[in-house]
Amino acid sequence: MGEAAGSAYGKKEMVRTTNTQLGITLRILSHNRRKFLEQALESAFSQTEPFDHVEVYDNGSEFPLEDLRSRFPSLRLCGLPRAVPAAANIRRAFMERPPTTWLCVFHDDDLLLPHFHATMKSALYLHPAAGAVSCNGKVINDQGLENGILLPNLKKDLLLDGALDFARWYCEGYVPFPATVYRWSPNFGVDLDFASSFGRCCDVAFLSCVVQREPILVLASECFSYRRHDRQDSFGFLWWEETKRWELQVGLCAEDSPTQRYVVKKRNQRLTSRWLNAWLKGEPLEEPWRWDRASLSALHRFARSNRLALLRRLLLPSPPKK
Repeated sequence: MGEAAGSAYGKKEMVRTTNTQLGITLRILSHNRRKFLEQALESAFSQTEPFDHVEVYDNGSEFPLEDLRSRFPSLRLCGLPRAVPAAANIRRAFMERPPTTWLCVFHDDDLLLPHFHATMKSALYLHPAAGAVSCNGKVINDQGLENGILLPNLKKDLLLDGALDFARWYCEGYVPFPATVYRWSPNFGVDLDFASSFGRCCDVAFLSCVVQREPILVLASECFSYRRHDRQDSFGFLWWEETKRWELQVGLCAEDSPTQRYVVKKRNQRLTSRWLNAWLKGEPLEEPWRWDRASLSALHRFARSNRLALLRRLLLPSPPKK
């Protein structure tokens, strides 16, 4: 982790509990990706410890969902007759009370490793104060081939015990959204309303609400496979989405000066780097350069890594069009 990261992590001592209400309902969001959905379901029904409930929250797919019952008889289908905005389908998956205390809202293009459910239940048993548990994962492509680790800088389990920890961690990494298991709450409705204005960074805003109620535990062990491709919503955040996400992080630590200085420093480095790279490529600058957010360290790193390209950009009126 980077400078100052992790200073507040893990301060809260967790006590083992005998709580037996650790049932987890798995809800898989789907829309017109039958092959991926079938693979996701295979991974869900191949757990070393079976899920209590597996449900598909389908958003008006064009193939017959009932065909899935022949392979997965215990599957519950919660499909819509026609497609609605993706946010509306996500809302109903979170807002309809599950039959268990714990809920995981998964994606149809990702895969659960066989030990996912058992690992999550064990973590919930050992950390009863946590309101959500997530985990690291393997990165795969469309063909299912592995291509690295989702969070390579996560070396040990990480307890985010409030807004300050959350703001710091999002300077270095993030909480994998599809692999997160939540203690279900009716507050999710308000959380989703708040998150709706953050565009493709809505998961950050949603989780920021969750962590202010209860701690989030992120496991270093890889328990799922995250399919990375250029058609997913999180591919290439827009300028305003990323800027608003950083404003959220700064606001989360407004009452703690050391944490806020750290987050502001990381924000300035990221936004300076993004501005410089856009200028170098001749892309439209969606946000003006701001000297009060300029990072000298990012500027130095950019100049050192792009000497020749920088020289060409300064000598030519504009980069050659491809």
